[in-house]
Amino acid sequence: MRLTKNPLIRRHPLAMSIALVLSGNAMAQDVEAESSAKTIEVIKVTARHKVESLQETPIAISAFSGDDLNDARIDALNGIAERVPGFQMNVYNAAEPELFMRGIGSDIESAGAGAAIGVYVDGVYISRGVAAAMDLYDLASVEVLRGPQGTLYGKNVVGGAINFITRKPSQAYPEGKVELNVGNYGLLEGKGYVTGGLADNVGGKLAFSATKRDGFGENTYTGNDADTMDRYSLRGQLLFTPADDLEILLSADASDSDSVPPVRYISYSDGRNQPFISDDPRHARNEFDGFEKAKVKGISAKVDYQLTNATLTSITAYRDNEFSFFENAAAGLVDTSVFYDPWGDPANNNVAGDDEIAALQVDDMWYQQKNEQSSQFSQEFRLAGVSGAVDWQLGAYYMREDIERDEMVQYWFHTQWGTTTGRLYNITENVTDSYAVFGQASYNFNEKWRVTAGLRWSEDKKDFRSVAWGRRFDNWDTLHQDLNGNRVERYDVSTSESWDAWTPSLVVDYKADKDLFYYYSLSRGYKAGGFNGEGPESAEEAILAFAPEFALNHEIGLKSQAFDDRLRLNAAVFFTQYTDMQNQIWVETGPNTPDDLEVRNGTGEAKGLELELTALVTDNFTLTGSYGFIDAEFTDSFEVDGEDFQGNRMRRTPEHSLNLAATYDWETESGYWSARLDYQYQDEYFFDNSNDPLTQVDSETTLNASVQLASLDDTWSVQLWGKNLTDEQNIASTTVYAAWDNTVFSSYKAPRTFGVSVTYQF
Repeated sequence: MRLTKNPLIRRHPLAMSIALVLSGNAMAQDVEAESSAKTIEVIKVTARHKVESLQETPIAISAFSGDDLNDARIDALNGIAERVPGFQMNVYNAAEPELFMRGIGSDIESAGAGAAIGVYVDGVYISRGVAAAMDLYDLASVEVLRGPQGTLYGKNVVGGAINFITRKPSQAYPEGKVELNVGNYGLLEGKGYVTGGLADNVGGKLAFSATKRDGFGENTYTGNDADTMDRYSLRGQLLFTPADDLEILLSADASDSDSVPPVRYISYSDGRNQPFISDDPRHARNEFDGFEKAKVKGISAKVDYQLTNATLTSITAYRDNEFSFFENAAAGLVDTSVFYDPWGDPANNNVAGDDEIAALQVDDMWYQQKNEQSSQFSQEFRLAGVSGAVDWQLGAYYMREDIERDEMVQYWFHTQWGTTTGRLYNITENVTDSYAVFGQASYNFNEKWRVTAGLRWSEDKKDFRSVAWGRRFDNWDTLHQDLNGNRVERYDVSTSESWDAWTPSLVVDYKADKDLFYYYSLSRGYKAGGFNGEGPESAEEAILAFAPEFALNHEIGLKSQAFDDRLRLNAAVFFTQYTDMQNQIWVETGPNTPDDLEVRNGTGEAKGLELELTALVTDNFTLTGSYGFIDAEFTDSFEVDGEDFQGNRMRRTPEHSLNLAATYDWETESGYWSARLDYQYQDEYFFDNSNDPLTQVDSETTLNASVQLASLDDTWSVQLWGKNLTDEQNIASTTVYAAWDNTVFSSYKAPRTFGVSVTYQF
């Protein structure tokens, strides 16, 4: 079932955003005459490894405080993505979120590939998606940086960076907070923290989160829930300040989840599978329920030492991740004993013909299991200081990442050439050593003009191994192919490759007055090459490396406040050229065999506009919003199976996105009240670079609301909340399979949810 478009919203999101800004200006002018000292909160960020005002940081940043997250009921990364212009997040399974920003991202699951969007927790780079799919709890703030961040960040990132910053332990009297959430679908969630001084100059903190929820869907064959959640997280920290010039923060965290994945719903079929489309898109018949299991743990030590004229920072970290995933990627119950070969011996067939199969069951089955274990060690050193009119930073970074991944697919297909069954096994192992040195300096010509230049050298070395065996996608030849072209039952191949790059940056900024700030930024981003890894058909394909990808970004930004700091409007216009983008695509393997996933490099460009607004309309009424426009397409010839993708729109990139939030606060004798209404809209987009109409996701909307009462002494609060109030069927993931004919399988984001949250702090 296709999602219905709203043509008015579809055609006029830019007009709506302009009207919003103009109305914000008008309302602020009306308010200017009022006598009130209330102003928009000053936001401090650490995007450049120093504390700065958001309004004087020459980067396109969306920042959220811990209170912002709580007030908006943002408890996962997808809630952040919905509120950041140019940021798109899709989830095929909970352990492997697919993040895209300004047209670039990654959905490559191979052990030999990396991420285009960097995720950091307290400065520690999180290398695998399973560790990034975290609960948002115990956070002081979240910062989302858009565009290449190739100069200052330990691990180079080509598309953007997401910084999660936890609350530091207190060294004073004990304090804490506990929160209990209860909602529909059996939601029961508890989270909180306690912190305080343990000894002289020593503070400690313990934070926890536990969530259990029934399923949003159902396996109608087993009668069990699908799309459940069962997750537990724990973080402990110790803060030492043995001297005025030394601070040591030790952190340890762990998370464990065990859930059932969502069902894959047949959202479209050319014909044969239409009778098997479920009446409910969250229901399907499967032989088994499947599972998603993930365990994540890590430790880190951050040391800040104040020298005479500089600060030395060391961040040492180790992380260990593992996940297991098992599902039926095709919706439907299949009898795998069914066999029909129109050209073989009729005595071997156990059905009369194609029509009998079409009436009996769907024409494909795809069971897949993935298991991955990974670990990473990283060490970063930074030295920062001020020398006269120059602010400078130098750094060095090393990371070793070790990944072992095994995959199994069991399949049954019925095509015009008959039925085929099989089972394929694949193991990939990869060890990556990443090295980098970087530096940046800012020269302040005067109080208004500043120029910043940075340079980074990065090198990534990968040792990769691929092993494959089992029955291939073929009725006649069940063997694989080794490097010499021989047909073999199993291949086991290894290879090594390294890539390096220089990534410079240049920023010029101008502070016209205390409320008006302009900047121009030129930056280059780099992401290392890698290896296909996932389900290769031959040894040659398995070790065929794809090239590193690069981004060259031009950006002009404006940051402004007006009307006695009651209106904030930030804007960025960007033009990004992408070279050798790493794209995972379906490639034909033969006339009688299914397509295969491979990674190919393409070239394209993205240009766009991003607006972010905060308007204090009255002392009680606040309006916030963001708007993003992106035009991203392939600019050079990019041929796949005779089809040229040149001119195609880049995947996972809606042209328009809009986010609005209205909050009204008031005080009574019973406490502080707050009512909030959130609206998100995103334009249609293609899930794949082929721009196949079957992968088009239509425009989507989401409406959330909450009402909160907090005590006058701020010790307790009660919040009633609801998400996706109109119960939209918004797409989380979609895939096209073609056995006899095209069938689209989709999974969906959360339906309407609601509940109550109670907090107590001491």
